[in-house]
Amino acid sequence: MKGINGMEMFSLREICEERVLRKDKVTGQAIGETVCFSSMEAMIDGALAFVRCFEKYHSLGKVYGDCDPEHFFFNLENGSMHFTGADLMKEEAEAVLDPERVVYSEFLAPEIIEELDARRQEEKVDPVRFGLSTDRYFMAVFLFEYFFHTGSPFEGKRMVNRVFLSPEEKELFRAREGAFCMEPGDHENGPVTGIQDKLIRYWQEYPDFLQKMFQRAFLSGGIMEQLRPTDVDWKQVLVHMAMDYKECACGFRGFSFRLLPQENKTFACPKCGKIYYPLSDGLDRILLAPGEKLYACQTGRKPFDKDTVTGLVVENRQHRGLFGIKNVSEGEWRGFFPDHTTKYINKGQVIPIWSGMTLSFERGEDWTLRVLKMNDRKDAEQPESFTGEEEEV
Repeated sequence: MKGINGMEMFSLREICEERVLRKDKVTGQAIGETVCFSSMEAMIDGALAFVRCFEKYHSLGKVYGDCDPEHFFFNLENGSMHFTGADLMKEEAEAVLDPERVVYSEFLAPEIIEELDARRQEEKVDPVRFGLSTDRYFMAVFLFEYFFHTGSPFEGKRMVNRVFLSPEEKELFRAREGAFCMEPGDHENGPVTGIQDKLIRYWQEYPDFLQKMFQRAFLSGGIMEQLRPTDVDWKQVLVHMAMDYKECACGFRGFSFRLLPQENKTFACPKCGKIYYPLSDGLDRILLAPGEKLYACQTGRKPFDKDTVTGLVVENRQHRGLFGIKNVSEGEWRGFFPDHTTKYINKGQVIPIWSGMTLSFERGEDWTLRVLKMNDRKDAEQPESFTGEEEEV
């Protein structure tokens, strides 16, 4: 825990342990206190801040000339991050690791471990270079531990049940024979119940597109440098997570795979039954429900802007139970109706949510809603009351 600009900030180690010791002001005794983000939004924002930090330095041609994760501190209330290692960001040609001062850990890329061992075998002290690919490995390991509150991605049965005489021996084994402990279908190095319970539990709480990103990063022990996710890859996944996470007024919180699929292709909140209507472009989906908002990353030309609201799901005042999407952006949308008519939806206008409708946002993709029954309406003609301002739900 660290005080920065009047705010309490926590390190990766403290986030993983989910606990910090504080000194009681009266008794002077150390008291354990839970450490966790205030919300999933704050946690995702923290991960985005971490990725954007690397993106900024990479755009300047610099890489992280270290493997220490304890230079990154997070505010648990809002996800803001403070980086204390700016002096360690070096031009790629200058980012080197002194073999005589190395601290072995899971954050060192396998090729770095192999090069260090080769230097030792040859009794050479030539420095080992960091680069973009080693940064990408560091980012993947950091984010894995950040989200799953656990240790190394390779810390499964094979490593837990093996005795290592030194950190160097352990990491060399990982570099040469390591297997991702959450590899699909791999039970030889799976997580150990009773030791890695947090990993087992948290892995099930996150959507498969995040799981697949880690499986890609650590395929074959993480040695395939070309598969390591880039800054942009992580930003896409994290923004996707932010859009996929649902908070219902009834108290339900979770990613969309927790919603219950219905026979008419809609989804229901598992707690209160609130219905979500899927708008799909064939690859992705936007779940529509009363009170939901749409954002610039979904409808606009800024794929990483998850904060600017561009659309609102509103209810028709004259036909209760009939909903529409109100355009609150500066861009123009187009609506295509089942009767083959087209309507342009400008700021302040609404398109009704009907089965068979197609909506083209600013970016140009066609998003279509197809359910077996929608609003109990047999016609597809647009009511006049949906052409202007509507009250928000």
